[in-house]
Amino acid sequence: MLELRNIIHRFPESSWELNIDRFSVSPGEVQGIIGPNGSGKSTLLRISAGILYPLAGNVTLSGNELKKLKRHTIARQVGYLPQELSSEYDFTVEELVRMGRYPHTKGLGILNSTDITVVQQSLEFTGLEDLKKRRLSQLSGGEKKRAFLASVLSQKPGILLLDEPASALDLHRQVHFFRLLRKLAKGKIGVAVVTHDINFASLFCDKLLLLEEGLCLAQGPPEKVLSRGVIQKIYGKDVFLGKHPETGRPTLLPALTDKKT
Repeated sequence: MLELRNIIHRFPESSWELNIDRFSVSPGEVQGIIGPNGSGKSTLLRISAGILYPLAGNVTLSGNELKKLKRHTIARQVGYLPQELSSEYDFTVEELVRMGRYPHTKGLGILNSTDITVVQQSLEFTGLEDLKKRRLSQLSGGEKKRAFLASVLSQKPGILLLDEPASALDLHRQVHFFRLLRKLAKGKIGVAVVTHDINFASLFCDKLLLLEEGLCLAQGPPEKVLSRGVIQKIYGKDVFLGKHPETGRPTLLPALTDKKT
């Protein structure tokens, strides 16, 4: 389990503050992190990944303080996919995915038969087997997202932290992607995903954390978090709250007219 307690973080020369009492990512669950722009979603994920250290509070991974663990130890257990993806070199998809195995290799970083099998599985899982010889510069935005995800998956992490992973995907690929997250959770991986799409978060996540201005406004199952009172507090009367016809989970639709007037 990845657990954060009593987290406080501020950026230099800014009055904005992230203040979270408790946040955890457990095996077998998909945790959605939602909220308006600037609410602290990406900051929370970076702290969870050990990329950013909070001013106060404690982050533990399997009971061990994250800040005391070596980077390669963290990389074996936590996979982190940032919102902005880039590479200094124009690798092929396969080369990029092979790099995800480096935390598990020894010496010169040569991959053994187990590593190669994991790379192949990661390519197949993300539907990139036919594109493995293509270079990053030859990929669409959605394909590139999947390539970096495959690289993270090849780490074989127990915890997966994803920041807006489906933002460059069309609707079909978004559905497929979130189904992949559910499949990963069934394999006992703990997943935390930042997303602006509240409907996808409601349908595919076991739990939600709703942030507003650095504070946790609500946390728990989608039915609890996406209540009418909470939604109107953030979005006013600009949205309708309904239920998905298959699952009964909360869904949001925009109002066509300004209900404030």
